[in-house]
Amino acid sequence: MNALLEQIKYANGKFPEEQIRQIISRKEEFIPELIEILRSAEDNYNEILGKPNYFLHIYAAYLLAQFNEEQSFSLIIDLISLPDEIVFKIFGDVVTEDLHRILASVCKGNVQPVKELLENENVNEYIRVAAIKTFPVLWVEGVISKDEIIKYYRSLLKEKLKRERSVVWGSLVSSCCEICPDELYEEIKEAYKDNLIENFYISLEEVEENFDIEDDERILNLKRRGYEFIRDTIKDLEYWPCFQQNIKSEPQNGTHIQRKIADKKKKKRKQVKASRKNQRRK
Repeated sequence: MNALLEQIKYANGKFPEEQIRQIISRKEEFIPELIEILRSAEDNYNEILGKPNYFLHIYAAYLLAQFNEEQSFSLIIDLISLPDEIVFKIFGDVVTEDLHRILASVCKGNVQPVKELLENENVNEYIRVAAIKTFPVLWVEGVISKDEIIKYYRSLLKEKLKRERSVVWGSLVSSCCEICPDELYEEIKEAYKDNLIENFYISLEEVEENFDIEDDERILNLKRRGYEFIRDTIKDLEYWPCFQQNIKSEPQNGTHIQRKIADKKKKKRKQVKASRKNQRRK
């Protein structure tokens, strides 16, 4: 392994900004090694589980996303398809923070594997939520059209998702509101009628508040909340708690993640409402 990569194998309380900058400046040299790091993570995940501060696979995922490296797509899909407890111990907050951005950055518009992940009931629900959130990123970046997303979301609402209350349903309706609630309102009403939406996500009244918003404003709101490709690994990672001295970072369990998502949804709704009020004043 390259000596530079050896220096950043573990999160030791200080973000290795200089080493990451060097890797970025020599990306063609490092891409094969970063790919191999992800492949090794899948093949030898038990070794990672035995090394709580091991971080190299996370650097690899972010850097390859920044490089829009399509070779990493299938490897990332395989890694996040591992059993729940393994995925969260390996990736921690990446799942809820940036997985959707990583997937969008490396898929090169090939959304079929993302759809398969989303529709697979054996995959952890928070991984499936990240799959749902991948589509708005691709829309913002001009990779897929709004009409494509509407068509696919309608198929999820009508037939492709098991009609059982879950955070997946909540995330789907929330994502519909970010892109196209008007066009999917009848299907969304049926989901509420069948009690499929978790209370902390969004109410039907809040769905209606998201009608009649121009696409430019929707895209701007999504960008403000980070629905874009990974473009700056340093900016995305340097303030993580594990890089702050004297702050201990531990893997998060499902309950903790669910609370975090609930808090994010409340914050998001406030941001959207504030944005709409500002638009009205203009």
